[in-house]
Amino acid sequence: MREVCILTGYEYKKIFKKRSTWIALGVVLLWTLFAGFGALIVGDYVVEGEKVASRYQIIKQEREALEHLEIKNLNQELIEKAREDMEVFAENHGDLAYSWETEESRIEYWKNYHKAFAPYKNLDTLLSMMGNWLEEADMAAVDGTNFYEYRHRMMENIFEGEGLSEGEIAFHQKEDAKIKTPYAYGNTLGFENYFRMQASNFIFLAFAVAIILAPMFAGEYTCGMDALVLSSLYGKNKVIKAKLLTGISFGILAAFGFSAVFLLEIQAIYGLSGWNLPIQVSVTGFYLNLPVNLLGFLGIATGCCILATCMTAMVVMFCSAKMKTAFGVIIVSFVFIFAPVFLLNIVVKFRFLLMLVLSMPTSMFYPRSLASHQLLSVGNHYFYFFQWVPVVYLCLMAGLAFWSYRSFKNHQIR
Repeated sequence: MREVCILTGYEYKKIFKKRSTWIALGVVLLWTLFAGFGALIVGDYVVEGEKVASRYQIIKQEREALEHLEIKNLNQELIEKAREDMEVFAENHGDLAYSWETEESRIEYWKNYHKAFAPYKNLDTLLSMMGNWLEEADMAAVDGTNFYEYRHRMMENIFEGEGLSEGEIAFHQKEDAKIKTPYAYGNTLGFENYFRMQASNFIFLAFAVAIILAPMFAGEYTCGMDALVLSSLYGKNKVIKAKLLTGISFGILAAFGFSAVFLLEIQAIYGLSGWNLPIQVSVTGFYLNLPVNLLGFLGIATGCCILATCMTAMVVMFCSAKMKTAFGVIIVSFVFIFAPVFLLNIVVKFRFLLMLVLSMPTSMFYPRSLASHQLLSVGNHYFYFFQWVPVVYLCLMAGLAFWSYRSFKNHQIR
């Protein structure tokens, strides 16, 4: 084992001596930083060509409003308070809407409006999402007494539209019964923005990992070093094991590291004070019946993303062991990583193909895919994607690692 660790260190030195490694990681880092801090410079509020507030000011006001709510439950009292606050605003500032001759009046009107609306912006979004599935319902009549009844009807419509089995529907209804109502309400900005950017961040990272690991075995073929490697003291076993260990560990470290960077950004900008809120008060989780809070779902999502990155790394190394050039490996990896993004809307009506696409590593980067309504049924038990896919990944990774080992060890040297 000591020799394998030493050889692994040597493989890491080879990786980080390549300019392509630093370029790939640098691009992902810049993208990650822009995904977080870029929100501060994009999206200024402009009225008739005049900037009245920066994006940072908007975020700061919304965060403060949500963290200092008088009512912290999504109930009748909160909905009535929202309507009362907007009525008070209309009474006190309605005249400003008709006196926009000066820049000062425009700025004053917008600032007062946003201050009154900021605590309820997320609630308004949830009601709009509900209205998309309840076309016959009068959303203006929704209050704390019927909000959860309306949501139940919305979920029934969603299940029917997705063609779920009776067993799946019954499972989701049992899951929904575990969620405490009324929902706690508060600051979901941080988690919402993390989940919104998670897929794009990890897709870029997965492709960067593919570029970096593509020469792991194929580079030896290209440079004609495979004969030397296999004839060395440890070439028949420990060198290959070290390469596989390097690829897997690199995937874990890269995924964990970039997740930590992005999470620190989100904390600095939006805050993570709403960690104990149910996911149902967020846009990401409103259509889900999973009984976990935002922090729990963050742990599930991050864990699955790390494992999916490792699975991608293992597929890349398998291709590297089977193919003769790193360029070919990169092309195959590109298709493997980006194909699910385009296939998802095509296969949505075909249950088997949908389950297959949703179980691919790229799909695991999307939070909604992790807790998709389509479930795996084993006997009378049902499992979410985030429960059964990791088990499959671990088995596949073990199988691909063994296959890669045998392919490189037994290939014919010319």
